Amino acid sequence: MDFESEHKLSFEARQWWVSPDKQEFRVGTCEGVFYNDDKNYIILAIVNSFPGNGHFNDVLQWFENSCKRDNKNLVFECILNDKFRKHLIKKGFKNCSKYEDALIKIIK
Repeated sequence: MDFESEHKLSFEARQWWVSPDKQEFRVGTCEGVFYNDDKNYIILAIVNSFPGNGHFNDVLQWFENSCKRDNKNLVFECILNDKFRKHLIKKGFKNCSKYEDALIKIIK
């Protein structure tokens, strides 16, 4: 079954030249870096160059779909912005004991 996000945006990814064990991604106006372990997809960084356009929701939809497919959870590894932390908590994320300053959404 093919997946389609709310705004019908593609998920683009490539190996990150800075750290080959991580990948850069882009969904619409959102760009970031992620990696995975045996239990989680872990978003290390994300920026939306046009906040408020809904593309961040598409990012979450893409990652959550992948988590369901691969039986993993979704983690934002290091959140230093309190407003962003509160936003993620409203979307079902909780504190994560494995990673400091991280939030996790249990999906699997």
